[in-house]
Amino acid sequence: MTAARRWPAELAGWAAALALSVGVVGVVATVSADLLFTDGDSLIVAMVVRSLGLGQPQAWAMSPVLFLPEIVVFGLLSLMGLGLRATIVLNAVVNLLALYGALRVVSGRRSPGRAPVAAALAAFGAVAILALLEGTATRDGAAFVTLFTTTTYYSATVVAMLVTVGLIRRLLERPDAASWPTLAVVAVIAAVSMLSNPLFVLWAVAPAGVVLAALAVARRAPWRTVIVVGATLVVGAALGYAARGFFAGTIVAQSDNYFRLGQVGRSADAYGAVLTQTASTWHGALWLMLVLALWAGALGIAVAAWRARRAGVAFAAGIAALGPVLVTVGAFALGTDAVRYLQPWLFLPAGALACVRPAAVSRARRRIALGATTVVAVAAALIGAPAAAAAASGTDRDVQCVVDWVAASGRTGAGQFWTVRAPKAALPDPTRLVQVDHTLRVYTWLTNRTDADGARVTFLVQDAQSPAFELPGGASPADAAPVACGRYTIYDFGDRVLPLGPPRD
Repeated sequence: MTAARRWPAELAGWAAALALSVGVVGVVATVSADLLFTDGDSLIVAMVVRSLGLGQPQAWAMSPVLFLPEIVVFGLLSLMGLGLRATIVLNAVVNLLALYGALRVVSGRRSPGRAPVAAALAAFGAVAILALLEGTATRDGAAFVTLFTTTTYYSATVVAMLVTVGLIRRLLERPDAASWPTLAVVAVIAAVSMLSNPLFVLWAVAPAGVVLAALAVARRAPWRTVIVVGATLVVGAALGYAARGFFAGTIVAQSDNYFRLGQVGRSADAYGAVLTQTASTWHGALWLMLVLALWAGALGIAVAAWRARRAGVAFAAGIAALGPVLVTVGAFALGTDAVRYLQPWLFLPAGALACVRPAAVSRARRRIALGATTVVAVAAALIGAPAAAAAASGTDRDVQCVVDWVAASGRTGAGQFWTVRAPKAALPDPTRLVQVDHTLRVYTWLTNRTDADGARVTFLVQDAQSPAFELPGGASPADAAPVACGRYTIYDFGDRVLPLGPPRD
């Protein structure tokens, strides 16, 4: 297909993806507003960008995930000056567009018998449907698309995983043509992804290595190509992991928080509870069935491509079938209970769907399908855009009450992690709220450690998410004047300074 005919199809695909993205974000921002706008974890990227913009000293205490690509994206979007909530909504749309772009890479090059834009849109449409079935989401639930729309829960790693799959597919489909630029991109993506999030090794590097080796052993792909591609991926990932040494002072997480070897029972109980809870609603049960159907479809595509000796599709679909299983085995082996680590169960099979070749259909039927897709995309945009705009321009009155009071007081206060994050992120000067634990020790987790330097705390912010304070020096919230701000309560000690304890993580 000539460029003159190719670009209109590509632009139409992006336009439809944008319309569907707006629709999905409108739903997510309405039914899962807490996760998107006020969740303690999901605000870290916005807080880092805000601190950088204010020119504050940078001494962040981070988890193993550094969120580097996410910080860059949010930082660029924040330059538009839209405000915190609007930038979060825009970031969610950009995340989904990046997902479509990754699926488009997986769907492959144009050639006779292929319709890669249609295949990518079909996969993206399946993701959109799953998003609508997730309902009200929490960080601990099986709501992978909703988590993906946040600025925190591994959107960049998901996109990198799929782009890596797509690029390797293309390399396998042209094994005789040296494509060093593509190999360089694979290496850079692996390096940046491992630097930012070590989960990339479990999500992409390990399953890719297994599938590539199987293709070579079965003579579905040349050994030379497999070795070059595999070595590129491994070396890139190794360099990225080595570069994490430059952030050693930033990563404060203890390894035993993530490596709980020998606690398979704990993982089984946690994942079993989430599975039961998800299946207890009609939409959750349907969500589970569709995810399993996608995985089964990926397995079928892999088997068919294997038999037809189509190495590229066999790789993309093979990793979609094997990757989720390996991730689950790894999660049980590590004794983890974080459901968000299992996101490949949804996104890798969606990538396999993007590899499907549409059956030959008449021009009339193609036009009908195109018209139906256009109608659905436009309807999604028309329904979702008002909801997304309302969420972007809306105000959390309780958070705003705390922000207004703190700003007017001219003093510094403190609060616990799940309580203080949203007001802190919205304050003109975030150092006016110090993050502490229930005993008033400075809690250095996903926060700038310089915030507590020289802080004179004279009030506390509390809500139902945090344990009751146990204050030093015989102080008690009963000694303070309470200020009601909806779900928050501010305990104002006036001129009395509450001593902060030593930092802990």
